[in-house]
Amino acid sequence: MRYTSVAASLAVIVPLLTAPAAAAPKDAKGEMPAASRLSLPGEKHKWLEPLVGDWDVEMLVYPGPGAAPVVSKEVSAKRFWTLEGRYLREELRGIVFGNKSARDGVLGYNALDGRFEWVTVDTFEPGQMIYLGRGDETKSGFSMYGESTEAGFAPEPTGRKRDLRFEFDIQGPDKNVQRIFARFPGQPEFLFVEQRFTRKK
Repeated sequence: MRYTSVAASLAVIVPLLTAPAAAAPKDAKGEMPAASRLSLPGEKHKWLEPLVGDWDVEMLVYPGPGAAPVVSKEVSAKRFWTLEGRYLREELRGIVFGNKSARDGVLGYNALDGRFEWVTVDTFEPGQMIYLGRGDETKSGFSMYGESTEAGFAPEPTGRKRDLRFEFDIQGPDKNVQRIFARFPGQPEFLFVEQRFTRKK
């Protein structure tokens, strides 16, 4: 789901993610407050370690259900830890639909709400995206959910509302796949975008 206040502040938050984290405060008994303790990297962060590194990306975009994909192999990505391992930053760059394109994302695990969270900004479509998990993740993969308004591929935007599901499929240390599934009201879900990551040699 999208939250305007969060999206509007992303431009301020993202640069801060590269700043060193301050030491966690403690009370008179030497105990860490819940906010500081829950922000520390945990077991679920270790699940993301196979995603770190430099990647070649094959990107397939499906204009609609059953449509043949538009394929681009001129895409690469870099993923690295930031804020002392609290968040995984992704920078994706390349040529898509013949145009220079980019996406930046921040992936983390919210230990308080028990879910993965993924925030992205890109040049593919207008708007900023926020995807929230539902606590059903596994080491090999997990989905997060959001919604957006479709711009579409025609000169004028369609304006249709759609639910989105962003899937991380971790297939090993050298291969992983990201998939975006879309669903319009009253219609079945379909694969909208697939990005196949292969570790650079």
